[in-house]
This record gives sequence, structure tokens and C-alpha cells, in this order.
Amino acid sequence: MTRRAHLAAALLIAITLSRVTAQVSKPSVSSGLAAYERANALFVAKKFPECLAELETALRLDPRLVPALTLRAKLAMTINRFDIARESLERALQADPNSAYAQFLYGLEAYLTNDLQSALPRFDKARWLNPADPRGALYLGMTRESLGQPTDALKLYEEAARVQQAAGAPQADTLLTGSRLLLLMGRLEDSKSWKDRALKLEPNSRAVHFDWPVCSKRWVIRSRRRWRAKQLCASREQIQPMCRSITC
Repeated sequence: MTRRAHLAAALLIAITLSRVTAQVSKPSVSSGLAAYERANALFVAKKFPECLAELETALRLDPRLVPALTLRAKLAMTINRFDIARESLERALQADPNSAYAQFLYGLEAYLTNDLQSALPRFDKARWLNPADPRGALYLGMTRESLGQPTDALKLYEEAARVQQAAGAPQADTLLTGSRLLLLMGRLEDSKSWKDRALKLEPNSRAVHFDWPVCSKRWVIRSRRRWRAKQLCASREQIQPMCRSITC
């Protein structure tokens, strides 16, 4: 066989092997995505055991499937298995370091376990990776507020509100978060302005109406004294349901 024939044969073998590899790997990837999609639908329906079974299938077929790993983390956080959530998110970020959503959930895991110092850089990186997603700024602000940094927190709430407004999707919850902080800072008129904006968005929401205490100076002074303690003991029960509503 001539040298040219050897080269032609080697090229043919290489092409054949590449096609075989594609034929072997492609069904696994597509099957993994299909299992993930079923798992996601089950998660939304709150059928968590069935969701977990589909996730195990998806990750067996594709161990580096980032959407499946982030969903596994969300599922783990709903049942207080933050160790599993952390491990899933670290795997997701190893597979795709630029996944803003995985980075955001990584920050949320630290926030929910009261590891605020770890949450800061994670949320900040999520915000940097995807500036169009207001959640990075919002939760970074909540972390700053919990650490007793109200001025920085307010700037981040304002950023989150601007991003939501620019996207045509302002959220009453973001405005109420800023309104509460402004109230505690003694800026009553600004606080009322944010609350009124939230009221326009959700006029029938009980949260907007019942979340608003009487704006008396005595209440503000009393609240300021308790503010630090309240923020450092952020209620996991209030935040945890957000894990179930967060979507990719």
C-alpha cells in the first residue's frame, strides 16, 4: 500500500470513528435533556420524589448537564439539604464557570445557610455574568442589608428596580424590599414612594397592603434598634419558598 493510500485509510478511519462517537454520545445527551425536562415539569408540579428520579436518570446519561445540576440544587434546598445543593452547584460551575444561573444559586445556598461572607462574592459574580438579571443585584443588596450596610444595599435595590423596569417587568416585591429599608433608614417620603409604586403594580396584593406598618417616628426609632438583630436572623421560612419559584 502506498503512502497516499495509508493516509487515505487513516483519514477514513478517523472520520468513521468520529461518526461512531457522535452516534453514541448524541442519544445520551438528548436523552439526558429529555429526562431533565420531565424533571423540571415534575418540580413545578411539586412532585419532588418523581422529580428526583428523573434527575438521577438525566445525570446518569450526562453527568455534566448544567440545567439538571441546578435543578438538583433547587430540589435539595427545598428539603434543607444544603450540602447536596452546594455539591451540585460546584459541579455545575466546574462544567460551566460562566453559568450565571448556577452562580446565582450558589450565592443563594450561602445566603440561606447564613454564610453571608461567602454569599457576597457569589452574588456579585452572578451579577457580573448577567447584568440583565436583576436577581443578582437584589440578593446582593439583601446580603449587604443583612450585614448592616444599608447605603450599599439601597443602591443595589435601585439597580435591580432599574433593570426590571428596563425589561418591562417591574416587580412589587423588589419595591417593597427597598421600601422597608428606606423606612428603617428614616426616609419616610421615599419609602412611601416605593410602596406606592408597588401598589400600582399589584393593587390587590395583600403583601402591599399588610406589609406596610404605621409610619410613625416612634415606630421607626423602635425598628432601628431591632434592625440589626432582625437582619442577621433572616427567616429561612420567608426565603426558602423562593427556591421553588425561581426558574432557569
